[in-house]
Amino acid sequence: MKRKIGLALATGLALLLAGCASQSTSGGSAAGGSASQPPAAVASTSRNFNLAVKCPGVHWEKTHGWSNEQIMQQESLDEDDIPACEQWVQAQPKGYVPPPPGGAVASKTPAPGAPPAPSPH
Repeated sequence: MKRKIGLALATGLALLLAGCASQSTSGGSAAGGSASQPPAAVASTSRNFNLAVKCPGVHWEKTHGWSNEQIMQQESLDEDDIPACEQWVQAQPKGYVPPPPGGAVASKTPAPGAPPAPSPH
């Protein structure tokens, strides 16, 4: 049993090191020392993700009377992102709830005060 645990730990460590080594070599800069720019699709996806994450909070802060300066400081946003967030919030369907982060598992128990789920027939 002791050998199996040792072997499992050694294998896990080897995989961890191999993963870290592959990440550090793939993140290098382009030849000539200049940093390469990400493709436009990646930048757009990143911006949309940032809006999806931060805009509900920005909307809440705006509805509770926060100033743009307070919001920019709290959310680490530029001034142009605040109107973009308000537009993003307006574009969401009524009752929109963002999906849980990747890897999160939804709870099987209902929230307190929620109606019971219908039983499958």
